[in-house]
Amino acid sequence: MRFTINKNEFLKGLLIASHAVGSKNANPMLLGFKLEMSSLGLEITANNDDIAIWTVIPLANEEKEIIRNYTLGVTLINAHLLTEVVRKMEGEEISLEVIDDRVAKVDDGNTNYQLNCQSAEEYPDIDLEKGGNIFNVSCADLAKLVEMTAFAALDKNTRPILTAINLRGEGGKLTATATDSARLSRKSVEIDPSIRFSANIPARTLSEVVRLFENNIEVEIAASETKVIFSFGNTVVKSRLIGGDYPVSNAIIPTNFNYRLSVSASALLNAIDRVSVLATDRAAVVKLEMTSDGIEVSSSSDQTGSGAETLTAVQYQGERLEVAFNALFVTQAVKALVSDDVELKFIGEMKPFVIVNPNDDSVVELITPMRTR
Repeated sequence: MRFTINKNEFLKGLLIASHAVGSKNANPMLLGFKLEMSSLGLEITANNDDIAIWTVIPLANEEKEIIRNYTLGVTLINAHLLTEVVRKMEGEEISLEVIDDRVAKVDDGNTNYQLNCQSAEEYPDIDLEKGGNIFNVSCADLAKLVEMTAFAALDKNTRPILTAINLRGEGGKLTATATDSARLSRKSVEIDPSIRFSANIPARTLSEVVRLFENNIEVEIAASETKVIFSFGNTVVKSRLIGGDYPVSNAIIPTNFNYRLSVSASALLNAIDRVSVLATDRAAVVKLEMTSDGIEVSSSSDQTGSGAETLTAVQYQGERLEVAFNALFVTQAVKALVSDDVELKFIGEMKPFVIVNPNDDSVVELITPMRTR
């Protein structure tokens, strides 16, 4: 196998596939890229336990030649080394030639490398066959779903189901839900009403997928019982699913409230940031004291002291209420809403409360209060 390829296009393809290569893997083959020169162009495949990526660099883009002087073939090369070699080369074109399935000669006219490679015959097959529900959604909409929810997923594997984002199609809406049991984030966008499915997709995988969209407008999603496949541009991403029943969010999110606070998002974030500076750990506890006379944000620590700030230009409905919460949880929730103003709605002191964008009912953030005494 050999080919000469535009350096920038080559590097772009390698970087896309690298999202499916880990730093270590029990199967050493999965630390490499499978490169196949075919009639489609240069196909690059990478795979790990969670995600598989197939992307193709075409022979030409409109009138621009990308690959020339090629012969068909396939090889397996260490992903990290090949990416770094191509990144550091300065030539506009790079030539790669495989000798006896053992050595890949990489040359840009000035710099040359000889990288060990191996036969790709034993590289695991990747099932990219699409099945189940197949539908299209805009890349912008899917990116919003992920960006507004992924942070609320559990980041430890103690409860695998909570490391997932539940992606559900039902009633003409595509809804993403993430929770770590102490908070919950949910966002919906409109889709074809005929689509009905539910898939628990690792939050990290979905975050990787949306990072690859670049200038693509639309993504095709094929969701079956065992896998979900995302197709956009010249790239296909396959993700495993996490088995189990996801918590029913409709039963968790309250709908009737006794207290409501409307406030500038930036004012609330700045106040939380200032009073929590005395916290001695990441899970800073901040207390919100609300009365008809004013709103106070405070934090205290036996080791460092206390801080408090009064919020002005707010609207509060209800009797006196004190609620303590994890400062990071509320900060992330408010930022995810991407709104100038936010509304906090409460049932009582120790009941979960919600934070919403008053102008967008498609997204809701739920926080469980913390005990301070």
